[in-house]
Amino acid sequence: MIDLPSLSAALLLMGSLVAPATTLTPYDAVDQFIGTELDTTQNKSNDAYGNTYPGAAVPFGMVQPSPTTYAEGNEKGGYEYTAGRIRGFGMTRYSGTGCTGRYGGYEFPTIPYPGDTLPVNPSADVKGYFLSFSHDNEVSEPGYYRVGLDDGITVSLTATARTAVATYGFTDESTLILDVSGPNNRTFGSEVTIDPATRTVSGWMYGVDVCDNGNYYRAYFSTTYDQPFASYGTWNDADMTTGSTHAIKSGTDVGVDYRHDTGAWITFADGATVTAKTGFSYTSVTNAAVNRDLEVGTASFDTVRKRAARLWRAALGTIDAGGGTDEQRTTFYTALYRAFLHPNVRDDVNGEYLGYDGTVHTVAKGRHFYKNINFAGTGWDAYRSQVQLIALTFPEVANDINRSIVALTEQTGGWAPGASRMQGDNLQVILATLDDMGATDYDRRAALASMVATQRLPATASKRTDAYQFAATGMIENRKGDFATSRTLEYSIDDFAIAQLAGRLGATAEHDFFMARAQSWMNVFDPVTGHIRPRERTGFDRTFDLRVRDDGSGRGQFNQSTGYQYGWLVPHNLGTLIAKRGGAETATAQLDTLMAQLDAGAYTQTGNYLSNQPAFGTPWVYHWLRAPSKTTDVLYRAVAEMYDATPSGLPGNDDQGSLSAWYVFANIGLYPAIYGTGDLLVSSPMFRTITIDPVGGHSKIKIKASPGRYVTGLRVNGTRQTASWIDASFLARGGTLGLTMSDTPGTWGTAATDVPPSYTGGADARNNTGTTPDGQGDLGSMDLSDWSLSRTRLAAAGAAPGASLPLTGTGITFTWPDAAPGNPDNWIPHGQRVDLPDTAATSVSFLGLATNGPSTGTATVLYTDGTSQQVDVTFGDWASAAPAGNIEAVSVSGRNNASGTTGTGTFRVFATTPATLDPSRTVDAVLLPESTDRGIMHIFDVALG
Repeated sequence: MIDLPSLSAALLLMGSLVAPATTLTPYDAVDQFIGTELDTTQNKSNDAYGNTYPGAAVPFGMVQPSPTTYAEGNEKGGYEYTAGRIRGFGMTRYSGTGCTGRYGGYEFPTIPYPGDTLPVNPSADVKGYFLSFSHDNEVSEPGYYRVGLDDGITVSLTATARTAVATYGFTDESTLILDVSGPNNRTFGSEVTIDPATRTVSGWMYGVDVCDNGNYYRAYFSTTYDQPFASYGTWNDADMTTGSTHAIKSGTDVGVDYRHDTGAWITFADGATVTAKTGFSYTSVTNAAVNRDLEVGTASFDTVRKRAARLWRAALGTIDAGGGTDEQRTTFYTALYRAFLHPNVRDDVNGEYLGYDGTVHTVAKGRHFYKNINFAGTGWDAYRSQVQLIALTFPEVANDINRSIVALTEQTGGWAPGASRMQGDNLQVILATLDDMGATDYDRRAALASMVATQRLPATASKRTDAYQFAATGMIENRKGDFATSRTLEYSIDDFAIAQLAGRLGATAEHDFFMARAQSWMNVFDPVTGHIRPRERTGFDRTFDLRVRDDGSGRGQFNQSTGYQYGWLVPHNLGTLIAKRGGAETATAQLDTLMAQLDAGAYTQTGNYLSNQPAFGTPWVYHWLRAPSKTTDVLYRAVAEMYDATPSGLPGNDDQGSLSAWYVFANIGLYPAIYGTGDLLVSSPMFRTITIDPVGGHSKIKIKASPGRYVTGLRVNGTRQTASWIDASFLARGGTLGLTMSDTPGTWGTAATDVPPSYTGGADARNNTGTTPDGQGDLGSMDLSDWSLSRTRLAAAGAAPGASLPLTGTGITFTWPDAAPGNPDNWIPHGQRVDLPDTAATSVSFLGLATNGPSTGTATVLYTDGTSQQVDVTFGDWASAAPAGNIEAVSVSGRNNASGTTGTGTFRVFATTPATLDPSRTVDAVLLPESTDRGIMHIFDVALG
């Protein structure tokens, strides 16, 4: 939160931007109606509009008093520009959420009514009280909203962090209807109390949050009015009682819907102008009143409005974009505004907040507890753009975000705040990214310890769906559905982020472990077709249409996107992905096909979907392809084709500001493309000068560009640089990026040494945990159906950790992997390099097996002189006798299941018949098969004879 003394002073010192008279200031450029109109001509799998709102708020505030509209057949619960009626003026709003019809928020709506008695009980027909209006009579600016209703009433709204202030100007009879149980989503109880002597109305509601997926909460309010009550009353279901001061409907059944069942009304003198000050809290009515009294007190509406405006001028002033047309500045600063609406402070002015454990905690003085870091629950939207923008502009908010995430882990033992809408534990990515961008003032080691404890086998504390299968095998098979293939990619990013935090803290073992897991995306890359695609336990599904989200049988594979769009989501190792796709030329052609349509949606498309999060980083993939000019072309097209300053000017749900933050990055010529780090890719800024001046006196970043479209030269603090990226250390010290521009592309960023980093660590490590202690089968899985080899029985058969296994009569001796329980002990091949002692050898053999086999592939022996030799590798199924070409090396009775039980049967580990090598050459290493067919191949060791 930024309106308490600890941060408010810093903001106000910054003042507002000074701009030429012909140029819109950042504050004046904001148009809150952008993104409020659905484009019904588009069908992209999500709403084709921002789902934003034109209400009042301060940066990161708890409350957002705003109108919610209604149109017959369009009852979404947000603000839809084409609607002609307003449902009322509620207390909170989520900016840009999906979940049509289940948006959440909008607690305690107030409906002004031009009468002194209510003709109909609102619980029976609240729609009859909805308010007709025209956009011609609306005014909206940061921190302020006003509308003149068709019935002559004027409503004005403004806010502090935790308090909404409203004025209702009546022309005749004057009544306010308080729909206490009227939020967007279902309610299970509410209470309202009227105190005429103090002109106070207070109460609470118990309901379900955005998406109605199981996150329940209570909200509290306390409102004072500056005019005496002429009359009042309450309703509770069919009971509507004039003079009543109390109504309650409460229960614990979360299967009901009590919306509009309970509320109150108050009337005032005819023609009254009423100012209402409503304190809000998630802890108690008492705290709601304290929030109101300390934040607003006796201040007038105009005073509160001016304070909100000052805060917004300072917040928007964190990025000074020089020049641009009025429309460019409007779209840019509106996007910046949207990015600062979330996350939201949850602590009251006394520091108290309701934790995830259901108890009240107190945040440290000068700190704030944030929620709504991402309303999808996992951080799925925010980790790709929004939190990085906050780190650049509000470093202390970034620190508090990390502190809030650590508090979440302490209070719940996990990494998701209740029921999650999207997949992944992406809060780990958020924390690690912000950490690398300087937000280190939190308990870093506690955060890492929680990551390690929850994400290692048996993974019972992980909030990831199918966490056990992923942790054991490094993939999620397509039959799991629930967007299994894209979850493998998301979890790989999560683990990369954990590895990066571990590396910064010097935790080498943890870094190496999670870097190996970060390369799990390779398990769903099919080298035969050259694409990431769904994988079954018997092989890749090459019949799957990558133009769609699912397989037509309800087994979704790619979340809100197609396989072509998700196929580039390997931000931490794009260099290897490009190589696996066939190299730069092939990958460039594929990416060009994707970019032929920038926002095609997720229904039977080969084009892109840049208005949705999984595709956010795709324009910058051209940097790894040594073609940064193509990044520029795509970004210019996106800005021109997808965004404008009209109500339909946002191409998709803003999702708490993530889409808007992406737009800001596209315009300033920087992008945090490697999630989990603070690395920034450099592209062409769309303004001549840009200064990023973060709140709190941290280091400034200045970007200066000569005229032109393409970057042809870069100087970082005066030093020439051809690399097309800068690392996080630049953020700590700040400085100047000087860009030489041209109307035609140059050679900048096109050399092999110019591309951004690809983090390849762990790519060659063992990646499957296939052996488990008896009774602890959840510490591994060999076959994707939860079965593993018994470590106890393997040891009895001679295959103890580190044991030598001679292959009789061949001169070959294998070494059984010396892996601790729960750690990878074999390779599922995807081309890993196995280094061997440099020696001349006459033969090579592989120790392994196949599940759901047999399985065949081709390995490559590398010699020190640069030559190589291919060797066919085939393994039989572990439950069958040795086929031709295999020698039974180890045999055990029974196998372990994740349930803790033991199955029957005989299971085997095989050695391949030794393949002849050239004894005149020295063996350097062996590359395991890049591709295998049918079942899944497992290799425990490679040995020379």
